[in-house]
Amino acid sequence: MDALIQNSSSLSDTLKARKGHLTALLKIVDVRTGKNTTIQTLTISAIKAEINHIDSQLKGRK
Repeated sequence: MDALIQNSSSLSDTLKARKGHLTALLKIVDVRTGKNTTIQTLTISAIKAEINHIDSQLKGRK
């Protein structure tokens, strides 16, 4: 599936890029400030959880 990452700096770069992508997706999904559907609420929660997980991985690498 995914190729193994050879060094820690490229893993950190990958995590930062992934976080940036998820943040952009969150902005797209969370644009509507009115009533959110159940699917939107679950999607927003999942994206935020993944961002938190990436943050914890990045903190562990420092």
